[in-house]
Amino acid sequence: MEAAAVTTLADQLRTRLDESAVPGRAEGEKRYLKSDLDHVGVPVPAMRRMARSFTREYPDLGRDEVIRLAEELWSRPVHEHRSLALLVLDAHVHLLVPDDMTLLERLLRQCHTWAHVDLLAPMVAGRLLLAHPEVEPVVRRWAADEEQWVRRGGLLSFLLGLRQETEFPRWFPVFGEVVDPLLTDNRFFVRKAIGWLLREGTKHHPESVVRWLADRLDRASGLTLREAVRRLPESDRTPLLAAHAALHPRLRH
Repeated sequence: MEAAAVTTLADQLRTRLDESAVPGRAEGEKRYLKSDLDHVGVPVPAMRRMARSFTREYPDLGRDEVIRLAEELWSRPVHEHRSLALLVLDAHVHLLVPDDMTLLERLLRQCHTWAHVDLLAPMVAGRLLLAHPEVEPVVRRWAADEEQWVRRGGLLSFLLGLRQETEFPRWFPVFGEVVDPLLTDNRFFVRKAIGWLLREGTKHHPESVVRWLADRLDRASGLTLREAVRRLPESDRTPLLAAHAALHPRLRH
């Protein structure tokens, strides 16, 4: 497919977004996200349906075309255009190869909002990590990055590995090693991500997560712990919370 044809597809998708806008939503969403981007006002579920419909209409797109389409959609500073670019990558992640982590990192560094990080990292970078474990060093580097959204992206790239019962034993030790020095990061979106990921593991390997947390209560934030233990039975949750409170009697976050 010629570059002009890919541009035409991107324009068609932009038109669909405009037609799906909910009156009044753009302004409220922009305020909520504290966004510097322009907003059209399309809910995420509607964009997911749009991406699925597009994939059914054009089932034969190749890797190069998908990447060009995503880059074209991303090129304008419009929130929904960029969201749809990530959903297009999500729908075609089976076409991506390890070298495409370079593209994902470039997009990640331009996200500047959890709303885009949380579309890119778990289901695009995360699925690429499971399919191609050799990209692990890239994900580790993202998690160690000082920029908040890059760090969150690196963490959330482990989500599927921790969510899937069969993958957990392979990826929890890696995640634990990566996240251990990050427990003292004082930023809300980093702390919450750590807790979220630990909670995923409690669904099928609660004992592993409990042991890991118990050894780190002196450094784990209250937010991280509360997120992590939400699905644990009271017999595990209450002792962890009590021990944490005793270690941090004045902690209020």
